[in-house]
Amino acid sequence: MTRDSSPFKREFQPIALKQMIVDCDIRQGDLASLTGLARATINVAINRGWLPPTIPNFQTIIEQHVAENKRAAQWLAEKGLKVADIWEPLGKALRKADPSGRAKRGVATRNIRAIISGDPEAIETNREVDMLRGETLRHFRLARNPFTNDIRDLADIYMSDEHMYIEAAMCDAAKHGGFIAVIGEVGSGKSVIRKKVVAELSKDENTRIIYPRMIDKTRVTATSLCDAIIMDLSDEKPQMRLEQKTRQVEKLLLSRVKAGCHICLMIEEAHDLTVRVLKLLKRFYEIEHGYQKAMGIILIGQPELGALFNEADHYDMREVIRRCQVAEIRGLNGNMKDYLLLKFKRVGAGLENIITEQAIEALSKRLKDKDERGKVYSNAYPLTVNNYIIRAMNRAFEVGEAKVTEEVVMGI
Repeated sequence: MTRDSSPFKREFQPIALKQMIVDCDIRQGDLASLTGLARATINVAINRGWLPPTIPNFQTIIEQHVAENKRAAQWLAEKGLKVADIWEPLGKALRKADPSGRAKRGVATRNIRAIISGDPEAIETNREVDMLRGETLRHFRLARNPFTNDIRDLADIYMSDEHMYIEAAMCDAAKHGGFIAVIGEVGSGKSVIRKKVVAELSKDENTRIIYPRMIDKTRVTATSLCDAIIMDLSDEKPQMRLEQKTRQVEKLLLSRVKAGCHICLMIEEAHDLTVRVLKLLKRFYEIEHGYQKAMGIILIGQPELGALFNEADHYDMREVIRRCQVAEIRGLNGNMKDYLLLKFKRVGAGLENIITEQAIEALSKRLKDKDERGKVYSNAYPLTVNNYIIRAMNRAFEVGEAKVTEEVVMGI
């Protein structure tokens, strides 16, 4: 075992501890918790025979845990080994073994694919944001986490050309009676763009935004939409019967349009709306004053909403699909460096002191994937990028790297 500062320069050389983990069903996560390291760093240690320089008593902690584990103690006895022998190297026959301690867990017939450090298929795009450790912040000389409470005003928002186009399209729909669905993955920045659009529209005293507050969008109905419109446009009390509410809504919308107002119905989490409600929105959209639409509609939702706008699968939705513009928020590939420059600049740090160009390129490549048709798409959404940069920075500190390097990125 060695404490080289760069484990990635060492060849793949698993140690006996790895065999024990597999045979005794020990979780790497438990070893990570004991040592205060990331699971991926434990993975590097057992696969490359390397000792983390930030944990001087790393071996002692692991050996004590092994000694207290009955299955591990029995494993050592059966093989005639001492606890100290778990650090001895093994051959490459274990390269495909699952080091996560899942070898004997679960249904016997289930085939669990081994995930080793650096496997591009191990990308987790929906993880919640990790936290930068205090030691990591000091290592990189950062006063605070650049990804926590990272948007406090408009200057903190990163907008690519595509983001600015979607913002402009949303504002246009609001002011000129358009119908648009904005689609984006979790953490792609939908809510950020929505806030920016609302801030921009609020500057115009002639623009009114109707924002249904119902949390569970699966329960939205024609009645609740009518109530939202009435309450946001007036002080009137909604009528009891749906026919009366509908007439009340139409009267309110037309009176506001005649007065020169721009009305916009904006619905977040629109992927939870039912097909029936989406079709009802078209009825609201058909209310006109002459050739002018009485109300624009902006829907904001996850990719499930985009699936609803596939006419091949939802032919009964064609009357809505053919009237609605669909705008998709894509990943940051191609813009990742500019995004990170802004994030670190706002905390007074230079990106060049945090991560290398090669590391940014490596992460960009890892966050690309192909759909069933072979088309390349990007998983590099802001939340995902934040999470992986934090993990990479924590790992760089653990292995003693001055910056996040390509090797560090490929090792997380």
